Amino acid sequence: MSVNFTSLPGTPSANDDLRFSLLEQRVEVLVQHLTKLSRSPTNSIYDGQIGGNMGPMSIPTAPGPSKQIGLGVSNLHLPAAAHPSTPGTGIITPALTSSPPTAPATGPGTPSMEVEQLFNSPTAKLALKVLDIIQRYGHNAQSAAIPWAGKVKFLPAVESYIKAGEPIKMVLPAFPFKSPNRVDKTLGPLPDLGEELALRHLEGLCESIQAVYEHGAKVVITSDGLVYNDLMGISDAEVWEYSTAVRNIIIEKELKHVDTLRIIDILGTHDKKGDELTREEYLIHAGCYRRELVAMYAPKDFDPRDAVRNDKDICLTYKGYIKFLTKDLMHSKLYEEMQKTKNPKKFYKKAIEELAYKMIYRGKAFAAAIATACEGYVRLSIHPSTGETKLSVPLIPPPAGSPLMTPWHASVVVGVDGSFRLAHADEVRETHDLILKDGRPYYWRERSDLYDFGHLKVEFEHLYPCGLIIRPAAGASKSVSFREVDVWKIRKLAEMQSPVVLRGFEETTDRDLFISRAYELGDVQPWTFGVLQEVKDAGRNDKQGNNVTSSEAMPMHYDGMFKFVPQKDENGNPMLDAEGKEIKYNKPPKFQYFTCIATAPKGSGYTLFAASRLFWKYLPAPYTVERLEKVRWRMDNDGFWDAKIKDLPLVVRHPVHNTPCMRWHEPWPASKTKFSTCKITIENDSQEICDVVDSLLYDYRVCLRFSWEQGDILVSDNVAMLHTRSAFTGDCDREMWRIHFD
Repeated sequence: MSVNFTSLPGTPSANDDLRFSLLEQRVEVLVQHLTKLSRSPTNSIYDGQIGGNMGPMSIPTAPGPSKQIGLGVSNLHLPAAAHPSTPGTGIITPALTSSPPTAPATGPGTPSMEVEQLFNSPTAKLALKVLDIIQRYGHNAQSAAIPWAGKVKFLPAVESYIKAGEPIKMVLPAFPFKSPNRVDKTLGPLPDLGEELALRHLEGLCESIQAVYEHGAKVVITSDGLVYNDLMGISDAEVWEYSTAVRNIIIEKELKHVDTLRIIDILGTHDKKGDELTREEYLIHAGCYRRELVAMYAPKDFDPRDAVRNDKDICLTYKGYIKFLTKDLMHSKLYEEMQKTKNPKKFYKKAIEELAYKMIYRGKAFAAAIATACEGYVRLSIHPSTGETKLSVPLIPPPAGSPLMTPWHASVVVGVDGSFRLAHADEVRETHDLILKDGRPYYWRERSDLYDFGHLKVEFEHLYPCGLIIRPAAGASKSVSFREVDVWKIRKLAEMQSPVVLRGFEETTDRDLFISRAYELGDVQPWTFGVLQEVKDAGRNDKQGNNVTSSEAMPMHYDGMFKFVPQKDENGNPMLDAEGKEIKYNKPPKFQYFTCIATAPKGSGYTLFAASRLFWKYLPAPYTVERLEKVRWRMDNDGFWDAKIKDLPLVVRHPVHNTPCMRWHEPWPASKTKFSTCKITIENDSQEICDVVDSLLYDYRVCLRFSWEQGDILVSDNVAMLHTRSAFTGDCDREMWRIHFD
């Protein structure tokens, strides 16, 4: 079956074909439910109706009684159609293609008219955009051709938030405690860079939603630490320390869209809230909370063994439990006890299976408690799932083809290219350096001479989703000058993990020193105005003004697309065309080099950096590197630049590591600027590529929102990165100095 669900929010296909896309998704959900039926007619007909409030759907198949299937959608009448059954299953297979189906006749009371009324309203369209964003962050254990079935279930709930003008609420059971195996898997009992990245990832999800829906969203984390800790030999005190540290990260990093609930909040049977408990009160009552949860919410007729056999989601969770418990408990008392038996391997395996069944049982109770306390929330999960009742969200998205992992079952590994992944400690111990923060293990870093600054002792902070800050090491006996830094190392690091920022060094705003060090970084590329440009608001507001020297927001772009230099022959003489005019070619600089003289007010004047490496990681199907490398585009610009440039490549290869890099200038209409406008035309492919590219370049998984501090030195690879600037108040003193070099 071929289904086309390709577009990011805001693309033409997501808007123009909304009704048909929704119909296709509902038929897909229907197919998934029908596969669970034990029917086997040769041919079937569906003429389904979803009636009543969240009611069941009757599916007449072969002659005989119909079966009820609840899809959680109100009053949707699907048009009748007949298709052959899937071979060997007797399941109806709608003949969907990548093209929208022919629109049925419309009129008062017809099924298609009801679809229009239900799903073509502004709130329904906006709800679908929100769910598309959530889906982009998700991972389902289904074929990539099948859309997220939960989108149908959660669409009414999301739309109800929108109609009420409230933030969309999501709930995620997660962040329990660190794996007890601190030898082979994790770095210790407390949160580390893994939890920090995971929380930032969730914050980015909510901020992405706020970009399309003004009231935004909130992720509520319900820690399940007390649900399982006693089964794994983890103390209640350790659960408290871990969850408190997670809350401190949320506060320190100002993650305004992430909240937490303790188990006492979920139960709702106590006067105090979780954030009002003292450590002593928590430890006194922890066991009671656990017993109360099971007594109130565990289904009396629930058999975890039957559930594992018959429920695909529960089976996936069970298999995940088996996998991580086997290694989690390798250094536990349970493992030691099993070694005393006649067949240690067999009995350890059996003990792990029994433990997993107990976790399934308690998990069922916890899920029921969450469903009661968080009714109407979009349900997220860290476990693989079919996506029918919840969406699996990788907190640190793995490389393609790698399994889902969580930061409390693994350690963060930072590559020399700045990439983040999760791995068990025993897999990287010999090839990576263990990096400490505040005296305790924080992450593994790929071994490289690029981090060796000789006698100069420095510390590194890896930014999310990209970028690196370098500071003088804590406790330095004297201030460290920018003139002491090995700038060639800065250049090489910028080629791998831009932007690279020097923060906390002296003499970074010394004009002569700043310029002289540019010549050490590479070949300085002057402009008509000279080597150094003072990037600040010039106060000019007419069409011929340059938006670079304004307080306006700017389009996403690369520097130098308007820079043309004479082409010279082997003797260094300018080359001429047939008409005797100089032949010029476009020569964008390879690097940007900044120092921050003055900042904008907090919350404005950000510089945004979009990494091509991450663009490719999250590029949605059916778009591929191979397809986009063939794309050519043109731009028509008026005002200051007044340029018309055609046959521009969308993708170029990096001159050092040969990775594909985006070459782009965001369309910039008059509605966004009083200066130069920019019209972009895709010359040899679909125009919707513009919307796909723009949406992904601003995606929080791809784009760093960098907040300047006075005195920052920043070097960015102008090939590997695209960048822009957010607006700031025109009466502030924000000022950067910029030099380009090759």
